[in-house]
Amino acid sequence: MYKTALRIDENLLAQARAALGTRTATETIHSALAEVVARQGRTRLFERLRSLEGIDLADDTVMREAWR
Repeated sequence: MYKTALRIDENLLAQARAALGTRTATETIHSALAEVVARQGRTRLFERLRSLEGIDLADDTVMREAWR
């Protein structure tokens, strides 16, 4: 972890703080970054589900066994 100086829009920071339920600027920035990374993961998962890439849901044998 490193320390840096940033210019941050105070209004935007306050809105993010309220949306995330955080108290400090550092906590808000960390939470916002974590949310961006999590969102990217959800997007990748959604695309895999949409395309069924690498997922056995398209395999009739697997799905027949799933309902037993």
